[in-house]
Amino acid sequence: MAREISKTPLGMNRFPIIGVVIVLLGVTLLLNHMDVIDIGGWALVWVGLALFGGATVIRSFIYNERQRVFFGTLCFLTGILFFLKKAGFIEGHVAIYFPAFLLIFGFSFFMLFVFDIKDWHLLIPAFIFLGLGAALMMTALGLWYSADVWHVIHSYWPLILILIGGTMLIRRRRAT
Repeated sequence: MAREISKTPLGMNRFPIIGVVIVLLGVTLLLNHMDVIDIGGWALVWVGLALFGGATVIRSFIYNERQRVFFGTLCFLTGILFFLKKAGFIEGHVAIYFPAFLLIFGFSFFMLFVFDIKDWHLLIPAFIFLGLGAALMMTALGLWYSADVWHVIHSYWPLILILIGGTMLIRRRRAT
């Protein structure tokens, strides 16, 4: 008895993302061994992670799979971040990673919003992570004073509670 390939609601066959990522990594490794390109081992891992994440995000939009958007965006942006660091495009110390990951989480929440704009409440964690990540990145890069940023965060963090609670009240009111 022949095994059926899972189909999407549109009747299209599912696209094998992992297979494509493995083939692309294999081609890159082969070109590296033939001295056509010069790329290190860890850089390939990060490129592979970025390819996997990007393909996952694209596939989630094509096949209407919301649950994969957040994880795919995380993988894509993390792969890009570490590849750029490994390739020498990002200079700096370890202190930039925490703000960078806050920015990545912010963009991941924003991509969930882009997937379904009716989920406007996802903009709140997106803007919180993006704003906090941007502020901390500016301090890590020496553009803002750390004490000033932490003073603002310490003074205004209750706004986060107000936004979350207000969102819960508005969503509940619309549900009834």
